[in-house]
Amino acid sequence: MKHLPVLFISLMFSGSIMGQSIVPEVKTTPVKKWYMMNSGELIFSAGELKISDRNVYTLSSVSTFSSPQNVVRFSGFFHTSQEFHYNFSNALGFYIGIAVRNVGFINHFKIEGEQMKLKQRSYALGIPLALKVGNMQNYYFNLGVEPELMFAYKRKVFYDGEKSKKSEWFSDDVNLFNPSVFAQLNFKGGFYLRAKYYLNDFLANDYEAFSIPGKTMSVEYKVDKSTLFYISLGTTIKNRKVHKGSAVKTMST
Repeated sequence: MKHLPVLFISLMFSGSIMGQSIVPEVKTTPVKKWYMMNSGELIFSAGELKISDRNVYTLSSVSTFSSPQNVVRFSGFFHTSQEFHYNFSNALGFYIGIAVRNVGFINHFKIEGEQMKLKQRSYALGIPLALKVGNMQNYYFNLGVEPELMFAYKRKVFYDGEKSKKSEWFSDDVNLFNPSVFAQLNFKGGFYLRAKYYLNDFLANDYEAFSIPGKTMSVEYKVDKSTLFYISLGTTIKNRKVHKGSAVKTMST
């Protein structure tokens, strides 16, 4: 039952994507008319987690542990966006849409000589708004903003072959509302390269505390900073139906 909201959103977006043809064909990009596009992406995310007051608690002692080492997190699922585009000309336009994506970061720590891996992520529901400048039938540039709602948080802790996890809807562990800014370069054929930066800290709490899986130990630390950003590779698919009116020819895949 707890996965039903994600399943509902997945079906909503996949239904529109299934109607697309994977065979390249000549289509038209309207000018001064609305049209729809779907997109998906592969996300390579990272961040900066700064902490202090690091403590490890056991039954008989209190010690400290290393600062976090951030590593790149790859995510291929589930990322989708439905966009509503409008072009003022072949060189200038904008779009607004609705998107779902899986974002977060991974950090490594050294605790009593062993490596602890900490994965923290959340599904986000966003409303992107972007300006488009360039040649709409070949290469163009997007600059946009996207308010995002972090609605499904998960934390995984790995230590000495053991694992623990925590999942929570609308969790207090992350900032529920986190706006972002992004820049995107679009290539002919529908492919794009995007860079995005979140304006708020990813984590919401001043302190983090959890047990070490398989051990009678727990850790606690103060969160001073938790920035999040990513680079992604994606593709867009134009819907079959295009409004009549002024248009320029393009290729879609």
